[in-house]
Amino acid sequence: MNRPASPLAPLKNHLFLAIWIAAMASNVGTWVQSVGEKWVMGELTRSPLLMSLIETGSTLPMLILSMPGGAIADIVDRRRLLLITQAWMLLVAAAMALMSALHLVTPALLITMSLLLGVGAALNAPAWQASVPDLVPKDQIAAGVALNSAGFNVSRAVGPALGGLVVGWLGATWAFALNAVSFVGVLMVLQSWKRQPVPTDLPAERFAAAMKVGLRYTRHRKALQVILLRGGGFVFFGGTIFSLLPTLAIHHLGLGSTAFGVLLGCTGAGAVGATLVLPALRARMSPNALLAAATSTFAAGVFVLAFVVHAVPVGLALLVCGAGWLSVLSTCNTAVQLSVPSWVRARALGVYITVWGGAMAAGAAFWGWVGEHWGIHTAFACSAAGLLLLLAFTGRLRIQALHEPMDLSPHRLQPHSPEAIHPDEGPILTVLEYRVPEDRKAAFQEAMREVRRIRIRDGAVRWSLFQDLKRPETGVLRFTESFLSSSWGEHLRQHHRATVEDRDIFRQAYALGAEQAPRIRHLIAAWEDRGSFLDRILE
Repeated sequence: MNRPASPLAPLKNHLFLAIWIAAMASNVGTWVQSVGEKWVMGELTRSPLLMSLIETGSTLPMLILSMPGGAIADIVDRRRLLLITQAWMLLVAAAMALMSALHLVTPALLITMSLLLGVGAALNAPAWQASVPDLVPKDQIAAGVALNSAGFNVSRAVGPALGGLVVGWLGATWAFALNAVSFVGVLMVLQSWKRQPVPTDLPAERFAAAMKVGLRYTRHRKALQVILLRGGGFVFFGGTIFSLLPTLAIHHLGLGSTAFGVLLGCTGAGAVGATLVLPALRARMSPNALLAAATSTFAAGVFVLAFVVHAVPVGLALLVCGAGWLSVLSTCNTAVQLSVPSWVRARALGVYITVWGGAMAAGAAFWGWVGEHWGIHTAFACSAAGLLLLLAFTGRLRIQALHEPMDLSPHRLQPHSPEAIHPDEGPILTVLEYRVPEDRKAAFQEAMREVRRIRIRDGAVRWSLFQDLKRPETGVLRFTESFLSSSWGEHLRQHHRATVEDRDIFRQAYALGAEQAPRIRHLIAAWEDRGSFLDRILE
């Protein structure tokens, strides 16, 4: 059995180290700005709902744009995409600093600017997270993800405290300006990254098609759906510590800007502590048990926030919450990376971030509304109870990739047509003919269920399996499998999307036939009647 990679092994890669340090500095700037935004909003209004809407504004773009961002990251140079998104966030932060200096800040402006920063973050996140396997070997992916999480949480520990000091001594304008400057380092490191493009003989994938394939993949990949359910549910109930904490600290505990920043930093400090002990815990506990323990610990910390009104125990509870938050989300993020092949990784991460952002935005608005009507302590108590109920209902859903490592490396086939066909021509109908002994009929039909799932997951528009009414010979049945690809280029991409694990499933299905492999034919549409819009709906 191979020994797991050292938690610090990715830092030996100079490029990963440079990007990691630059990202950590940028995240410090982001947290400094966050303190400035929430402090200014606290001075402008006492409404828990308006305070929570800052969190909604920053995370709502995750719901809308992360999936498109993932599709873009899978079909363009990720480095260039990262340069564009980082430059966008620099400009937004600089504009915020300018407006603050001119005393033009209002609650609506704060929410709008947090929304614009969220747009950049939503388009940036899938490409950023999908770049980890580009920087480190496969056996270091989990360590790379954990280090990224650790760097983020070091920033979360340092940034709010620094933000409190900056806001207290210099004012919110300088907090916004510091965030703008923090993006410069990331831009410089990304500019120096000479990312090698992956060689391919495939035509460029179009944006709309890439989106459809990503959504179809998610729909037919149960292992990914389990991660989305567990991670999204946790964020919806657990996000109260970010959306309601400013109201608790400023209006209930009566803290100043520096103390408020330190209190926010407690969450990050707890997450950093969890990073140090997670490798040992993962060696002793199953992933499911670790997720259950982390969720329960987090819920206990939120219960403390519901019933305690003193700063010191609240800070200690936030340390516990930070450890639980990091443990759950780091596990889910690693599971996404390991559950999908490289060709769809950014799109899968985009879906995950979409669910995360949607849950965070919806949770912030919902718990802000609960706090507005029944008080923030009631909101904290209900969210903690919700976490425990969620654990009770989803605890048995195992995250497969963490229990049974899968071989998702590509298993490419040679092009099968000697003719030059334009990538946009189609649709393409692939027909496979099987001769199956009668006594294997049930086993064959069951095996073809998995084949169907793979075909549709990897891009087939339609799939069907027919049995011939005539028997060509005694004791042998004839089946015809057919699936439709939208174009020749999309059909070629399906060949490149199949993994080693998929090929094993195909071989098992083919072995049930009377012949070693089915006869395969490829047909291109000479004329297609798509019917009316109503016909396609009723189809």
